[in-house]
Amino acid sequence: MLEQLNELAYYCVTRHPADARVLFPEARTAEEIGLGSCMIGERMTVKDSAVLSGGIAGCTTDLGVAAAATNHHTRHPMVTATMGSTMHALTEGRYAMAFGRGMAANWKAIGLPAVTEAQLRDFVDILRRLWAGETLIDRKGPAGSWPVLYHQNGLADAPPIGFVAVGPKTLELAGEIGDFVILHTFFSEEATANSVAAVRRGAERAGKDPDSVRIWSCLATASDALSDEDQLRRRTGRLVTYLQAYADVLINANGWDPQVWERIRATQLFQDAAAAGPIDASASVEVLEQFDALIPDEWLSAAAYGTPEQCVQKISREFDLGCHSVIMHGASPHELASVVEAYRANRPVLRRKVAANPGKFL
Repeated sequence: MLEQLNELAYYCVTRHPADARVLFPEARTAEEIGLGSCMIGERMTVKDSAVLSGGIAGCTTDLGVAAAATNHHTRHPMVTATMGSTMHALTEGRYAMAFGRGMAANWKAIGLPAVTEAQLRDFVDILRRLWAGETLIDRKGPAGSWPVLYHQNGLADAPPIGFVAVGPKTLELAGEIGDFVILHTFFSEEATANSVAAVRRGAERAGKDPDSVRIWSCLATASDALSDEDQLRRRTGRLVTYLQAYADVLINANGWDPQVWERIRATQLFQDAAAAGPIDASASVEVLEQFDALIPDEWLSAAAYGTPEQCVQKISREFDLGCHSVIMHGASPHELASVVEAYRANRPVLRRKVAANPGKFL
C-alpha cells in the first residue's frame, strides 16, 4: 500500500457545471494514489459543505476532509457546531473546518452582512466553547445575539478551525486564533512569503509558536497530462475568472501592475466573455487563447504547469517559501496521478510532519 502523502490535497467537484456525483470516484482515487486530504469549497449550487463532507466520510477510511471554506453567517452557530462534531465523529478525527470572508457585494445582494474580523473572532469563540460543552446564555456579540446556545455533548478533541485568507489582516487573524490557513490560488512567490510572514506575526502576537499554524499553499495545477484545452482552462481561464470576480484583491496581494488589468478589462474581449458568466466555464478555446496572449507570463507563472516533474518543482518551492502543505487545485485526483508519482520520486524533506487531518501536525 502506498504511503499517504499528508502534505498534498485536492479540491473536490471543481468542474463546471458542478456534478456532485463525481465526489465518490474522486475520493476513492485520491486514497488509491495516496493523497492526504480533500478540500471542499462550498458554493450555493450542488456543493453544500455538510453534504459533501458526509459523502467523503462514507466512502473513505484515511483521507482528511476540510470545509475550505464555508461562511460563518450562513448557518446558525448550533447548526455549524453540530455539523463539525458529527463530521469529527464520522471520520474519527479526520475533519477540519475553515471559514472565509467571501465577497461583500454578494452578501449584500442576498441580504446578509459583510463579514468582519470581529464577527469571525466572536464566532470562533462561540464554536470552540460549544464544542467544549458550554451552554451560552444571552450571548451578544459581533457575530449576533442568541437567547441560548448549547451543544449536547462536549468534545474531548474538537475539529481544528482555520481560515481561507487573502489579505494580511485576515492572515494575521488566522495565525492568532486559527489552527490552519489556506492561501489563495495564483499567489506569486513574494505574495506567498508575505502571507506566511503575516500568519506567523499573528501567531506570535497571540503568544503561540509561529510555526504551530499549518499553512496550505493553493496551486492551480495543470500538467501536460491534461488536454491542451484543459490546461488552458485550468490555468489562464481560472486566473481570468478570479480577476473577473475580485481583481483588486488579488492584484494588490501579488503586487501586480493594476494598469495591465485595466487595459484587459477595457477590451471588448473581456466585456463579452464576462457577460457570458464565469470565463473558465463559458469561454471558447479561441477566447481563452486570446486571454493567454494578454495576461503577463509573470501572472500565469503563479501556477504548477508543464510536465509532472515541472509541477513537482513548483510544489516543492512552496515548502521553501514556508508552507507546510500544498493543495493541487483545479484537477481531479485521476488527473493528478502522474504528478503524484513524480512527487514520490523526488519528495522533499518536510520541516514538520503533518497529519491527514488538514488542520493538524503529527
